[in-house]
Amino acid sequence: MRIAIHQNKEIFNHSTSWETEWINYCDEKNIDYEIIDCFSINIIEKLRDFDLLLWHIQNYVLQDMLFARSILQSAKQMGLKVFPDYNTSWHFDDKVAQMFLLQSIKAPIPNHWFFATKESCKKWINSEADFPVIAKLKCGAGSNNVKLLRTKSEALMYATKMFNGGLSSSPSILFKASSNYKSAPDWSTIKKRIKRIPDFIQTYSRAKRMPKEKDYCSFQEFIPNAGYDLKIYVIGDKISFLARHTRKGDFRASGGGNLSYDKSLVPKNVLESAFETSDKLKLQCIGFDYVVDKSTKKGKIIEMSFGFAHQALIGANGYWDRDLQWHNEPVNAPHEIIKNLLKK
Repeated sequence: MRIAIHQNKEIFNHSTSWETEWINYCDEKNIDYEIIDCFSINIIEKLRDFDLLLWHIQNYVLQDMLFARSILQSAKQMGLKVFPDYNTSWHFDDKVAQMFLLQSIKAPIPNHWFFATKESCKKWINSEADFPVIAKLKCGAGSNNVKLLRTKSEALMYATKMFNGGLSSSPSILFKASSNYKSAPDWSTIKKRIKRIPDFIQTYSRAKRMPKEKDYCSFQEFIPNAGYDLKIYVIGDKISFLARHTRKGDFRASGGGNLSYDKSLVPKNVLESAFETSDKLKLQCIGFDYVVDKSTKKGKIIEMSFGFAHQALIGANGYWDRDLQWHNEPVNAPHEIIKNLLKK
């Protein structure tokens, strides 16, 4: 088994990229691998010498979003095993696609309304919408592009922007700084986040190259929660979690960094639906964002992504198996992916 690991540091070189973990794992296990640039000339011919291709697609790298899935699918067509495969990646960083997909299998999700014309959107806002509602761009991370619209006038203003000039999906420097400060429990956490400023600057510079989002509106039902949401990770037969507490004076939790690993916050129905959804969609690896309705205790999926901060997952120090029995063994997602692919 010979593994190709995509890496192009000229385009993107981030401390949380999974290729570093893949390289370390292959070195530790004496697995034959090579670092390759999938944007190089004659890449398809070069891939004929490999059995497996790994690529940590970055949502703020335009080249990745434009071409990675085409190259991965072409490699699979040649007989290579790939990560992420088509089932796992086609909806990556597309919250609208995710909602349609989750609706198709009747997964537990909030109500969702999508509009491709200004007229239909404004008609719904004026006559049918029940406020507050959540407005989301189809792309972006860290809840930067998620807004709570409390009134009809706010929703109409938002729709006007989306169907005229549009909105940028790139992260806001002010929002990120404020979010990190508000969610930091102590000075040592603030110092750790300051050290990651170069990562953010690189992400921001790449994100600014992405086109504006416009000519659609996507709204989601607002689900009152108990002050946190859940990130539920399913990788093969293992499922783990972290809880993210909402920021002070904000309804959002994603991107804030105020984490908890209290297993009592995870209802059984969330674990069961996460396994079921992952199985139905044939996903290799996925992180589901859940909100738990504080009145019913039922979890609902609000978005999903195969890519996530794997270091945060390691902090859970364990996982549940298919029988929902807990094991005190930390899960390193990039390592698990290689192990699962080599089993098949």
